[in-house]
Amino acid sequence: MKKCNVFVLLFLMFGLIAAPSLFAANVTLTIWGRDIPDDSADHLYVRDLIAGFQAKNPDIKINYVALGDPGLMDKTKITMASGSGLPDIFQTWGGSVMGGYADAGHLLDLTAELKSVPGSLAAQQAMTWKGKIYGVAPFFAVAGIFVNEGIFKANNLKVPTTIEEFDKVCDTLLAKGIQPFACGEKDKWPALALYMYLVNRYGGDASAQAAARKIPYNSEPFVKAAQLYQSWIKKGYFGATPLGEAYGDAQQLMATGKAAMHVTGSWMCAQYSNPDFTDQTLGFYAFPAFKSGGVGTVYDIMGMTDIGFAATKAAAGKKDAVVKFMKYAMSVEACQSDPGRICSVPGVKAKSTLTAQASAVFASAKTVTFWWDQDLPPSVTSPLNDTIQSFFLPETDVKKALTAFETLCVENIGPVKK
Repeated sequence: MKKCNVFVLLFLMFGLIAAPSLFAANVTLTIWGRDIPDDSADHLYVRDLIAGFQAKNPDIKINYVALGDPGLMDKTKITMASGSGLPDIFQTWGGSVMGGYADAGHLLDLTAELKSVPGSLAAQQAMTWKGKIYGVAPFFAVAGIFVNEGIFKANNLKVPTTIEEFDKVCDTLLAKGIQPFACGEKDKWPALALYMYLVNRYGGDASAQAAARKIPYNSEPFVKAAQLYQSWIKKGYFGATPLGEAYGDAQQLMATGKAAMHVTGSWMCAQYSNPDFTDQTLGFYAFPAFKSGGVGTVYDIMGMTDIGFAATKAAAGKKDAVVKFMKYAMSVEACQSDPGRICSVPGVKAKSTLTAQASAVFASAKTVTFWWDQDLPPSVTSPLNDTIQSFFLPETDVKKALTAFETLCVENIGPVKK
């Protein structure tokens, strides 16, 4: 009988060593993301993130749900509003949209666990709300000007170094039958980055002052920026039918050399440097400032988290697994497969000239303004993009449109403080 007990004990010990997964407490993390974890260039990071994490943590199962864009944003808003059916982790751009979820008590405070994770300060700030850290941002994005170097060289043009120079460059391009700017305003949000830059160049930190309710959204910098924007639209700088072009159409205009410039985010670096996507040679440049009469400088950059992950209260009982995932997401191993984004993790090298150029723009920043449609309360973000889209209609009185938006802001985020 004793020999039998010894045999059983040895068998159990051997089993624990040889097959630990049989006895491990398996945990499942449900993650809602935008990207599809496949072999396409802009999804490689997510693909390798999931596969790499699973290989290192076989006891933690990842249930990754790819929702696309705007599917991710829409489903997250609906679920957060109800407070039920939350995922453990969701992909987010941070800012006050994420902050609103934190204020509603739906997010998991990971400050103690994540505050010392290496990464850029701007990326950490994007995932911080009211002093608490709710996730990580392995990749950051900045808006700049993608320029078709071949078109500029063929037409003896230089990349504009001031906003005043844009008119001359764009007029020359139009005369040659080349659309100066690709945009994709059918999707509403693509026009935001350029408008943010123009507001900054006219009024410096005007957007921060408006968000803090120190000035209204129909004050001079916002109106002047909208008027200049609309004048460029009327001149045809964005093509004959800018509201008929989606963001994918804008990418194709750049890829085929039919548009010379694209003011958008650095997330396009991978695609615009991929020879399978385009045979054009593109460069990435900081958005210029006014030669005279402006306030903002070339070192005031618009940008935000490109890929970020935040945890919800649904994962409160799985905190250890969540922290393991967050830290792995911020590892060189996980990040190095991405072909084009600006990485906020030290030690990850840029994979292309475009990414290196965008990283240099980011490194030069003295201020970083987060995307308004992510940093303002959700109650006003969709109307914001609707308002900017209205600038593309020649009959729109932009000051009246901005006054209507300001009225909405007064109702939702409060009046300007006297």
